[in-house]
Amino acid sequence: MVKPNSQLQALSKLLPETLGAELEPHARLVTLRSGQIVIGHQDRTTDVFVVLEGTLRVELYSLNGREISLADLGPGELFGEFAAIDEQPRSATVTATGACALACISAETFRRVALGTPVHADWLARRLVGRIRLQTERIFELNALAVRSRLHCELLRLSLDAGVANNEAIVTSAPTHAQLAARIGTHREAVTRELQYLQKAGIAVQQGRELRINDVNELAEIVRAAAGDVGVAHRMAQPSE
Repeated sequence: MVKPNSQLQALSKLLPETLGAELEPHARLVTLRSGQIVIGHQDRTTDVFVVLEGTLRVELYSLNGREISLADLGPGELFGEFAAIDEQPRSATVTATGACALACISAETFRRVALGTPVHADWLARRLVGRIRLQTERIFELNALAVRSRLHCELLRLSLDAGVANNEAIVTSAPTHAQLAARIGTHREAVTRELQYLQKAGIAVQQGRELRINDVNELAEIVRAAAGDVGVAHRMAQPSE
C-alpha cells in the first residue's frame, strides 16, 4: 500500500518542479471511487485539485439531462483553479471515471504559490490561455462544421494527445461512441456511422477501448479541407520517425 505522503510527492514530477515542491506540504490526499463527484456545477467551493492517479470527466448537463462532455483529465492535470482565482461558482461538474487519487490544495495557498513568482505565474497564464484556445476551437467547430467534420477534429485531437509515431497514433482507453457524441454535440449513432466509414477507408480502427489511427496525415488533411488552417489542423505536427 502506497503511503499518502509518497503519492503527494508526485506533485514535483507532475507540475513544474518548484511549483509542485512548494504546494506539496500544503496538499492533502483525496481518494475516490468510480462515479464519485469531486466538484459540482455551481458549487461554492474553491479548492484546487491535481490528478495523481486515475481519470476524471468534466461535464455539464442541460435541464433535460443531456450530457455535454468538456474534457477528460488524467495524471498531472489540474482543475478547480477558475473558482480559486475568481471566487465564482464552479463552472462544471467533475466526476471520477475510475479509482482516483487527487492532491487537494486550498484556494488561498494555490493563489499565493502560483502567483507568487513570475515563473509560476507565467506557467499558470500559459495554461489558462491554452484552455481558452481549445474552447475557441470547439466553438468554431460547433458553429461552422458538420457533425462528421467535428468528429474528425476530435479524433485528430485525441491522436495528437496520444502521440504520433510513423504516421500512426494509438489512443488507449478511448472515449466510447456516446462520450464522443457528447463532446461534439451529436448522437451516438452518427459517431458510429462515421467511425465505420473511417475503418473502411483504412484511416481508423477501434477494438474495444483502443482506437488506432492508421493515417494521421490523411485525417489531418480531411480536417484541413473542412476547417482550413485553423484550430487543431493548424497544430498538426510532423510525425516522428
